[in-house]
Amino acid sequence: MPDSLKLMVETLEGLAVLRLKGRLVYGQDFQPLYDTTARLRREGHQKVVVDLTGVESTDSSGISALLEIRRIIGEQPGAVILLRPSDRLRASLAMIRVTAMFEVIMDEDEIPGLRQ
Repeated sequence: MPDSLKLMVETLEGLAVLRLKGRLVYGQDFQPLYDTTARLRREGHQKVVVDLTGVESTDSSGISALLEIRRIIGEQPGAVILLRPSDRLRASLAMIRVTAMFEVIMDEDEIPGLRQ
């Protein structure tokens, strides 16, 4: 079983940021991630940034977890922003044709809604 996925939540100018660290893979308990996402949605957050900088590896279970985050937050465009996904994750998202479901950015300064 993989080490526990670590999750930290912070707010940048009113925007919720989920910072993940560890492995986003099969065998991981994603329930804390889903519970935190649901809490953010109940608190009124309609857009969430998922910072993947600290994610070491991802598999199809991890991609499913990202899709579940999107389902919880909502289907509107730009609702879930993936920050710094690995090249491999971006390629996997493109291969299964779900890239358009997320906004993907590589620099925190590009987060929509943050003052420059």
